[in-house]
Formats: sequence, structure tokens, C-alpha cells
Amino acid sequence: MFDSGVGGLSVLRAIREIAPYHPVVYLADQGWAPYGERSLAEVRDRAVAIADFLVAQGCPLVVVACNSASAAALHHLRDAFPDVRFVGMEPAVKPAANQTRSGVIGVLATAATFQGELYASVLDRHANGAAVVEQACPGLADAIERLGVDHTDTLRLVARYVTPLREADVDTIVLGCTHYPLVLDAIKRVAGPGIDVIDPAPAVARQTLRLLRDPAPSGETRFFTTGDPAGFADQIRALLGLRIVAEPAQIEFREPRPPVRAVVGDLTQQDVDAIVNAANTHLQHGGGVAAAIACAGGPIIQEESNAWVSGNGPLTTGMAAVTTAGAMPARHVVHVAGPIYRDGQDNEGMLRAAVRGALDAAHAQGARSIAFPAISAGIYGYPPPAATAVLADEAVRWLREHPSAFADVRLVARERAIADLFERGIAAALS
Repeated sequence: MFDSGVGGLSVLRAIREIAPYHPVVYLADQGWAPYGERSLAEVRDRAVAIADFLVAQGCPLVVVACNSASAAALHHLRDAFPDVRFVGMEPAVKPAANQTRSGVIGVLATAATFQGELYASVLDRHANGAAVVEQACPGLADAIERLGVDHTDTLRLVARYVTPLREADVDTIVLGCTHYPLVLDAIKRVAGPGIDVIDPAPAVARQTLRLLRDPAPSGETRFFTTGDPAGFADQIRALLGLRIVAEPAQIEFREPRPPVRAVVGDLTQQDVDAIVNAANTHLQHGGGVAAAIACAGGPIIQEESNAWVSGNGPLTTGMAAVTTAGAMPARHVVHVAGPIYRDGQDNEGMLRAAVRGALDAAHAQGARSIAFPAISAGIYGYPPPAATAVLADEAVRWLREHPSAFADVRLVARERAIADLFERGIAAALS
């Protein structure tokens, strides 16, 4: 389990009520807290580094016991560590919407949680028509962490953030940060009678135990911190009544490797969500890879291409047309303009625009995997060493800008020699 600090102890406490002796490694990233006031990209990259540390400790399941980290990184962690099970935190909007009497619910959370895709997804799926009043709580998690749950300044912040929800006539408050259950009594006092407060920790504990299936009957809990071990041990004694020795942890950042790779094979047989075709501007698929795609996919490829041009006009640089993939394993074909290589024009710029256009279009379709052909995603007649290098570099660049957009990006070559050029280009782009 990990959290930016002591907030995740609320989840650990709930897990311990169900499985008192299952071995746990808990990491408090106190040297880098608070998460809620950092950017989503920063939190995502930090979460990857922490997951590396926990996996190295032998953990096959990781509880992201932090709403900010779950909002920023949960989907990305699952892609980056396919052999590890992850349990994340999400605001309990669904039970709140199910039990509200007035139809108005409140959510207390950090700004990072409200900005994340996970929260937006939860709201879309589970609000069920309820009005949701969002209350960001800057400084509250940090006050709980540094000052304690009973400090005057902590309680003052609780009052500042809960009062607007009470005045908005909510009848249910969702705790969207694992630190907040540690001041549950204070939140209830400010909210007053008639307002229910939902702590998601018990539900997360039940999901964790479902994934474990058979909790171990014995084992130790090890506590790590990137901050002060003695201070962390004091916090655990105050919050959980446990006397422990906390261990220091060094978390080394590693930049997540973009999921791009060279593949030798037939583009039309790639089992991916989307394949890329460098077409002529009017989407007449008469030669080369375009003809192979049209043949493998069947008449529907050309029919949909004609309909697309009829409705949108010819392709231009950086533009993409999407059709179904017909009989091929892929779901979509993303067609981009493949202009002829000529001296005196911006050949590299056109190739980069085609790669970006294809990735943008596939991402907009919800694709999680995509395959590019060796040269046809670029400019006809482009020298292969230069074309493969530019294609690989632009794919890596786009993936770094959109780090959790795709789980698999393949650069497909018919021949080993071209795949080797792709691998060289990928290595150069990553260096």
C-alpha cells in the first residue's frame, strides 16, 4: 500500500479489521507530500517509481491508498505493470447517489482528484442525476499530516470546507481523500445531524480481500517512509495505537518507457485496435500497403473511404480519416495522407504530422493499441533509415506527451532489416 503520508492508514485499518495478520508493506511518501497540490503528471510518474519499489519488495498486489494518486495514475499503473493487481481509491459517488434523499450530495477532495479522469468517469457513471457539490480542500491533508487530527488549525480547515456543503443543503458527504476519515468525527460535528458521511475505506478493504481470495493467517506489517522514520512511527502510535519501527525508503524516479516496439510481420494481421494506412489524398487504395489493407479488409474499406471523402473532402497533411477494418483483426483503419518525398519541401515535418494525426485520431476513437507500417505512415520515397528514425522519434514524442493513451504501439516491418532500423530509431528517441 502507499499514500503520500498517513492518510492510507485509514485503509490499512479497514483491511486489518478483515484480515488482521496478512503481510502488508506500507509506504508513506512523506518526503514528497502533499500529492494533492502537485500536477497529475508529477503524481503519475512518482506513483510508477513507488510501484517499482513495492514490487521489488515482493508485492503482487498494490493498494493505491490515495485518491490523488489513483486519479492521476491508476490506469497508467495497470498498463505499466501488467502482472501486478492494483486497487485504487475513487470517491464513493455511487453509494451517495443511491442513498441521497434530497438529490444533492457533496464531495470533499483535493484539487488533483477533481482534475483526474478517474473522478470524471465516476461522476459520469454513477451520479444518477444527483446534483454534486464539489469542495476542494487545499491544505487539509497537509494539516492532518503535519499538525495532527486535533490541532486547532486542522479543525479550522475542516469547518471552512464542510460548512459550504452544509449550506448547499447536501444530505450526504463523500470523503474523497484517505486523510479525511482521520478527522471523521470533526467532519460530522460540522456537518450536523441529518447529513451522512461516507468513508470509502471499508469498500476498498473488501475489494482488496476479494482479490487476495485467501488471506495469509500470519505475517508482519512493514512501514516505510521517504520522510522521517521516527516521526512517522510517532504518527502511527497516535493514530493506530501501534508501536513500530519505521524504515527509511529511497524512491528513485525512472521515466516510464513509452510502450512502442518494432515488430516483424504483416500489418494487416496485427491484432490491435487500429492500423495506420498512408493513403493518397482521395483515399483510393490502389497500390502498396494501401492495396494490401483494402484487400485484407474487404470492400467495406473502399466503400467507407469513398463516403468519408464525399463528406469531408480530400485528406491534407496531418489530417486522418477513420474507417472500420473489415475482415482484419483490427477494429479501425486510420488513413493519413502520404505525400511524395520531394526536394525543397518539409519532408520531415509532413512525416511527423502524419504520425501525430494518426495517433490523435486513434486515441479519439478510444484505441489502446495501434500498428504503423514501416514507411507508408510517412512519405513515399523517403530514404528508409531517415523515415524509420523520424517515425520512431515522433511516436515516442507523442507518447511522452500522452503517457497513458496507448498500451501498445507497434512499428511493423516486413523485413528484419527494416525492423532493426525501427529499433535503432526507438533507442535514439529514448536516449
